[in-house]
Amino acid sequence: MAIEPVTKITVIAHNTVEDDLVEAMYRLGTVHVDIVEVDDLLDAKKLSESENHEARGYSFAIVQIEFILGFLRRHATEKPGFLKTMIRDKYPMTLDDFANAEQLVDLDRLYHEVSDYERRFVNMKARKAKLEAERDELQYWADLVIPMEELHGEHLFALKLVRILETDFDAVTAELESEVPESSVEVVSRRTLWVSCLIIYYPPLEEELMAVLARQKAEIVTLPDIEDEPEERREHVEREIASIDRRREDLEEKVQGQMHLVSSLEVLREYMVNERRKIEITTSFGATQSTVAVEGWLAEDSVPFTADRLSAVAEELALEVSEPADEDKPPVKLKNPGWARPFELLVKMYGTPNRSEYDPTVVMAVSFSLFFGFCIGDFGYGLCLLVALYLLRRFLPLGDGAKDFMTCLMYGSVFAIVIGALTGSYFGIETDKLPLFLQKIGVLDPLNRTLLVMGVCIGIGFVHMLIGTGAEMHDNWKTGDKSAALIDQGLIFLLFVGVGIGAVLAFVGLIPGTVVVWMLLAVIIAMILLLGRSSKSIPGKLVNGLYETYGTVVGYISDAISYVRLFALGLATFIIGMVINIMAGLVQGIAPVIGIVLMLVILLVGHTFNVAINLLGAFVHPLRLEFVEFFGKFYDDGGAEFKPFGVESKVVMIKEPEGTTDVPS
Repeated sequence: MAIEPVTKITVIAHNTVEDDLVEAMYRLGTVHVDIVEVDDLLDAKKLSESENHEARGYSFAIVQIEFILGFLRRHATEKPGFLKTMIRDKYPMTLDDFANAEQLVDLDRLYHEVSDYERRFVNMKARKAKLEAERDELQYWADLVIPMEELHGEHLFALKLVRILETDFDAVTAELESEVPESSVEVVSRRTLWVSCLIIYYPPLEEELMAVLARQKAEIVTLPDIEDEPEERREHVEREIASIDRRREDLEEKVQGQMHLVSSLEVLREYMVNERRKIEITTSFGATQSTVAVEGWLAEDSVPFTADRLSAVAEELALEVSEPADEDKPPVKLKNPGWARPFELLVKMYGTPNRSEYDPTVVMAVSFSLFFGFCIGDFGYGLCLLVALYLLRRFLPLGDGAKDFMTCLMYGSVFAIVIGALTGSYFGIETDKLPLFLQKIGVLDPLNRTLLVMGVCIGIGFVHMLIGTGAEMHDNWKTGDKSAALIDQGLIFLLFVGVGIGAVLAFVGLIPGTVVVWMLLAVIIAMILLLGRSSKSIPGKLVNGLYETYGTVVGYISDAISYVRLFALGLATFIIGMVINIMAGLVQGIAPVIGIVLMLVILLVGHTFNVAINLLGAFVHPLRLEFVEFFGKFYDDGGAEFKPFGVESKVVMIKEPEGTTDVPS
């Protein structure tokens, strides 16, 4: 619920120990490295030629690994399922093991081997495609019993292979008899829509022959100039295709023998990426002819440990720890209770708050979970989601981000169970068919008490937005803008809270209704007179005040009404579930056994679909209410997230060696 203070750290070291300093920070994973501001005495560090060469080497190695992984994945016999593509394997290993990742694979040898495999596959594919096209063509000429080289020889007569549409064959032969009488058409085969034929003609008449064939859109066919007859050639082509298939299968077996290297390659790629980062991070340093300067930030609880470890890197090193100066722009590290910490993920989706901003994580943890519960709104669905998410989180190799996301949904599932009980929704079972004690709990039945449930949603919306308004009021007061706090936000509280309480008191008869009316008029007049205070002239103040009052009141009311979507989504979930139950009941009586089986299939598939389709809406719509209606009242992002320099990996999970206890959490 707060932003954790961070401490500035400055390190100056001899440039001969720069690599040791970087390695120490990398292994500690506690220092957020900042860019050093240059001045007359300090220049920005530039990479040396050897460092550039080393960085390019890592980049090339990453490209090699990506090529190998892409090749192996294309040839994998077992394709990953949906869940596998969504959740990548994680490889737990110590930092020392990760540092020795280059020993896992002989990358250069493997790259050249896989490149050779790829070249051979490409050549075989191209050759096979060419042979298959030739084989398909030769099928038309299987009955031609002359060597194909005779088609191209010099004789007193010439031969030409032609393919003609069946519907045009008579017209072509008739025109040839008329225009090229010294020709003969011999049908070789008839297949589907085509007639394959051999035309024998007198060579000097080739021009006239080609003109006729062009007009009739006949297809001229060219076969290879070889001694074989077409059928002999086709059999030879079939044998060569079979030979290619066998060689491809042998090559595939060799490729399958390399599949066990996928995990090692993924680890090696992450190692190469991190080694390149070690070089790139030094461009944030300052430098003189013989020293380097590092500026960064530490969480308060890691200061003693980090300072001791860095000071021990070398004697040629000076370290200073200090509080941030006024001109500094320290990164933002959120600090929340453990139960709310997973929701920092959702806050950061919008943007990290600046240091002077209110951290909304705790409020968002409660409100998002509540909204999610309203959108699912079913006891059974919530319970199934809770169990499924727990099992996924418990047994799948998930990263921290995925675990936090599932934890957020688990909180929402708990609220879905509660809301489902209050709305009387249990897998879409009709309310009057529930046990009496469950009906009594369902005080927010969305079908019979629609206006009540809508009113509850709108009321929750007002409370949610007023919390945001209160946060902005607190920020304005803290930063010295007390007039904005008292007028811009204070009048809103008077309007919606003060008048609202007065209306309740009038409703129960504790105060006259006219008092509430006068309260409302007084607040509206105050808003008109004060909200336009930025204008210089009195008419301008009134016009601007009227405009701002209208926009504020209408804006809050319209925003509050948008919370009705919680009711709508929950109602949709309930009605779809009820329809699924009705469909299942209709098929139950078809036959004693088949009917029951069909009923169970419809129930299982239908309710699974209902949960899945509404799960997306239950995430997106509450998130929209948070980002637009709630954050829009106060939140100002733009802070730099606190990101300590250390191991970054999507597949490697660094674990501490056994017996290690002195590393801070």
